[in-house]
Amino acid sequence: MKLEKDLFHKTENKKPISLRRRLLFLIVIAWIVPVCIIFIFISISNRNNIIDKTESLMEQSLKNFTSFHAQKIDEAVTISKKTSYELVIEKAWRKYQSGNITDAEFYKEVISNLKSKYYNDNRFVMSAFYLSEEPDRLYYTSRQSKRYIDSYYKNVHSEAKKITKKDTTNAHIKIIDGKIYIIRNLYTTRNYTKFGTLVVELNKNKLFEGLVMNKDYEVGFYIDDSDSMIAYNSTLLEESRSAIVSQLRNHYSKSVSRQIIKEDNKIFTGLIYQQKFNDYHFGAILVADRGKIYSELTTLIYIITVIILIVIPVFIYMLYFITNHITNPIGKMMKASKEVEKGKIGMQIEGEMPNAEFAFLSDSFNQMTSEVKYLFDYAYNEKLARKEAKIIALQSQINPHFLNNTLEMMNWQARMAGDVAVSKMIEALATLLDYSMDRDNKKLISLSEELRCADAYFYLISMRFGQRLHVEKEVDEDLLQIQVPQLILQPILENAVVHGVDLVKSGTIRLKGYKEDDNVVLQITNTGKAMTEEDIMRVKKILAGENDNRISGRGKHTSLGIRNVNERIKLIYGAE
Repeated sequence: MKLEKDLFHKTENKKPISLRRRLLFLIVIAWIVPVCIIFIFISISNRNNIIDKTESLMEQSLKNFTSFHAQKIDEAVTISKKTSYELVIEKAWRKYQSGNITDAEFYKEVISNLKSKYYNDNRFVMSAFYLSEEPDRLYYTSRQSKRYIDSYYKNVHSEAKKITKKDTTNAHIKIIDGKIYIIRNLYTTRNYTKFGTLVVELNKNKLFEGLVMNKDYEVGFYIDDSDSMIAYNSTLLEESRSAIVSQLRNHYSKSVSRQIIKEDNKIFTGLIYQQKFNDYHFGAILVADRGKIYSELTTLIYIITVIILIVIPVFIYMLYFITNHITNPIGKMMKASKEVEKGKIGMQIEGEMPNAEFAFLSDSFNQMTSEVKYLFDYAYNEKLARKEAKIIALQSQINPHFLNNTLEMMNWQARMAGDVAVSKMIEALATLLDYSMDRDNKKLISLSEELRCADAYFYLISMRFGQRLHVEKEVDEDLLQIQVPQLILQPILENAVVHGVDLVKSGTIRLKGYKEDDNVVLQITNTGKAMTEEDIMRVKKILAGENDNRISGRGKHTSLGIRNVNERIKLIYGAE
């Protein structure tokens, strides 16, 4: 039981959540949360799609870059192999070894072959040949000046001699001083004897010609050696990019093939792709500015920011709308209701309402409080009037009570004197007086009681009129126990006597009571003086509740009797 009481008190003391909080909660749950979830989903989804698309494009571009350059290099390697297959230099060397041609003729044969193969092909910058037994004797063709050849002797010749010392037929691709060289030994076709070494420099400008790369990318590649890189884009080795280039270079390995490795920092994204070929190992790198390649992300962030900047004012406006158009009007009405609760009856809601619905409620509230104040004032005044009337009634009861006791004494005196007529008159008068005092304060009595009062009145009035007055009663016995208002017959009977019989020599008063459908009819008629049109109009006005200031004398008594009976019937049974 104690637990139940505690729960009851907790429930009773718990304050309901305000409408403002409920609406805000509804907005957050039904609008803000879904919008945020959608925004987050779209942002993450689009971000991932943009990143995936961008990285996929970068990887594909890098593979295309590698394939394109490898093809160019393979073409150059194939051309270098033809020098051995076509036997031009080999035949000239044999003739030179056997003494059939002079040194000058041998030089001419070699230079002629180099020109036809490399000098006339703009894919090459220079070509050089030297004999294996005489490595310092150089035969060359070049599009560059003598100074360029001196640079060749300084930087490349030593690397070429290293290859000469090796017994290999493979093409060796070297990156020396930023230039690409193909170095390979030449062997005779009969007894497989090494007789010379061929060096060819590739034209980088021609090698990269026709390659269309995304302007946002910067590309370079390694061949066999991670310490030497050929840059397609001259800005690739700028200091700002050196860090990520160094990270990519650390992933370079001749044992790796067809693999893409990614490196990121705050500014750049880099990829390295490596592939093995027959004569060399190729590594291509791609570096991109994150701000450029992920520009769509920046655009997405911008769009989301704009949407948020639009959504926030909308949310603020919704709060403003809820506050000013819903919660504030409700607050005004609640405040007015609390004032009424405190006892300020007739409290009015002041100010205009923001919408028609609350304006209607405000007007209804003001009208209701006005009516309540009126009814309260009316009830209060009526209560005071009833209090005063009760005091007067109590005071006035003294005289009827004294009069009734006096009549009782007169009745006993008349009986003792043997005057029966006087005694009966006194008893009838006492009955009427006692009936009018209403000691039990009853509003409704039986019809039989009401008829007993009417009989007492008829007896008294018959003593006055004698043979001039005849009374006829015809009341259904089934109606004797029905409840009727007290004193509704006597005023009407008195009116019939005063205005019907008293003015003529003789007359008859008929009292009938019968049931008609669901109604009970009490009918009083007389055979006295007929009513004039003026009398009829006056009665109609009385029944309608209109005052007639012209009524006086005998007519005033009639008016009071009819009006009293009519008003009491309306009060008890209604106006219909």
